Amino acid sequence: MVVCFIGNQSSIGSRPHLAAVKTSLNLSKVLKNMPEDTQRKLLDMIAREEIKSIPHKFARGLDRCERALIESCFHPDGIDDHGFFRGNAEEFCDWVLEELKKYDASQHIIGTQNVELSGDTAFCESYFIAVHMIPNPKGATELIVAGRYLDTMENRDGDWKITLRRCVFDWNRMTDALPIPPRDPDPRCTGTRYPEDESYSSFFKR
Repeated sequence: MVVCFIGNQSSIGSRPHLAAVKTSLNLSKVLKNMPEDTQRKLLDMIAREEIKSIPHKFARGLDRCERALIESCFHPDGIDDHGFFRGNAEEFCDWVLEELKKYDASQHIIGTQNVELSGDTAFCESYFIAVHMIPNPKGATELIVAGRYLDTMENRDGDWKITLRRCVFDWNRMTDALPIPPRDPDPRCTGTRYPEDESYSSFFKR
């Protein structure tokens, strides 16, 4: 049996909450017919999938500058600690969205992820590489920042979300960015931010 679990509903489309997916699969009946050890492994897999999806959703929220998507990654009392900034999700969005306005574009790439589970509490380490295009009179400077998100998460009423996010910076680099060769006419689709980015016409509508 192949099971596909989809993250929480967000503004990018109509996505069933994990609890709804469990209900549609009648998970309790599925588990009832499984050995106890297999039940534990399946529930562990479901939890890990939802936990690991949070940093990916967060990265998309940053790159598209979509406040609601970023805030949805945190519990109401959740805290983000970037070192030079510390505050709740609303305060973090106020700060980071102003910072991102300084860049022509950004891309946060989530890599290696390590998860430890203990009941309704989890720790997730997610490696990231963030690329920012900083405009300058000659074009743009490429700022690359590599680090890790250290997330403490809790499962509350079926929702895994961040209670504490600590950002660790491992290395960074700055270099001149090479412009995309111009074409006239240019048929390419280029990325932008919420809500104009092409992805918002591609995801399922609410």
